[in-house]
Amino acid sequence: MYEVNLRILLAGLSPEAVKAIQQVPARERFTHGFAMVNCFSESPLKSGAFDVVIFTEDAMDSLSLPLICRGAGEKACCILVTDKPQKLKPEEFELLEEVWPAPLTENLAGFYFDRFAQKLKDAKEAWMTRTYWQTTINLSPDLIWYKDKVGAHLEVNDAFCETVGKEKNDIRGRGHYYIWGLSQEEYEKGEFVCNETEEAVMKAGRSMCFNEHVLSKRGGMRRLRTFKCPIFDEGGEILGTVGVAMDVTKEREYQKKIIALTRHDPLTDMPNRRYFYDYVEEHFDEPKHLVELDIDNFKIFNDRFGHQVGDEVLLAFSRAMEEAFKEGFVARFGGDEFLVLYCGDHTRDSIREDIKRFRHLLKEKSISMQTGRVEASIGVAFDGTGVVPIDDLYQRADQALYAAKHGGKNRTMEWTPEMKKELQ
Repeated sequence: MYEVNLRILLAGLSPEAVKAIQQVPARERFTHGFAMVNCFSESPLKSGAFDVVIFTEDAMDSLSLPLICRGAGEKACCILVTDKPQKLKPEEFELLEEVWPAPLTENLAGFYFDRFAQKLKDAKEAWMTRTYWQTTINLSPDLIWYKDKVGAHLEVNDAFCETVGKEKNDIRGRGHYYIWGLSQEEYEKGEFVCNETEEAVMKAGRSMCFNEHVLSKRGGMRRLRTFKCPIFDEGGEILGTVGVAMDVTKEREYQKKIIALTRHDPLTDMPNRRYFYDYVEEHFDEPKHLVELDIDNFKIFNDRFGHQVGDEVLLAFSRAMEEAFKEGFVARFGGDEFLVLYCGDHTRDSIREDIKRFRHLLKEKSISMQTGRVEASIGVAFDGTGVVPIDDLYQRADQALYAAKHGGKNRTMEWTPEMKKELQ
């Protein structure tokens, strides 16, 4: 992907050393271009003109080393050939890329330049690899981070920074509670900070997947699907961990909304038939009591006042149910048919009291409606054993409701075996 043309100035080197340097093969993706001078007074340095400047003390004339290095430019690699390296000051060493021994024989010149060319190649490959890596992780919409063994963040990607609201320089070397905006007390509680999963990954010595909750002052509670893996050194010792996390907070919220839409009646927002049977499945081995309710003369409301008023009746009916049957599972089964399912330890008397409360609430809610009083027929089927299948229990409640309708409406009937015989 990259191509590097090294512009190299050789100043004051012997012909044998120059020849040896020129004969060193250029590394892959590198080319060499040479210029030679005896001393800098012949050709003053211009900043940026050369990438590498190799010079002897004789080539310096009266110029100082700092003046030469700064004249070459900040990006130039300056190499001094000297037999007196001990006389160099610390600040002069900082200006030099390397110091080569003098006299620079043909063999030494070839050896040192070949090694230097490989160093430049390695540095370029490392830069390119880091560029590939940084570009790749920053392209990802998922959170990516690298930690040492004690939990300090070494590197993160852009998505991580955006999520926590901090710059990378403010994240490097910092721990979880600072990055996510938690207090020390919240962190020490150990809840929603992912400490356990980091330790589990290092202990297992392999990659692992987790569903985690992270508490953030910036974004509240976040739900993460995380993939973590230990990082090893050359000897197999663990250096730290790398993690990738998909923030599924919004996805889970959307899933809940979709599930809610499929399990609730769009008009009343009550559980629908599907949700009813899901609820039954969750409580399949418990005693059950079923109450079936039907609005009396509902068709007349629709025919006389229109469907909009009919919807108002359904809403008033459902709200009265929710207030009255707090201990039961209420559902709209379809049309003007509603169910209340009691699972577990509920007495018949308590259910009868709920029905009385419902009738009272329905009467109150219907007084203000232009339709006049809204009434209901109710059928009840009790099963304290928990062995009666739900469809059979529903059939019993329906038979009781039928008896209530045919007995004059606006009444409650409890199922008895005789009702089944009467229908046959």
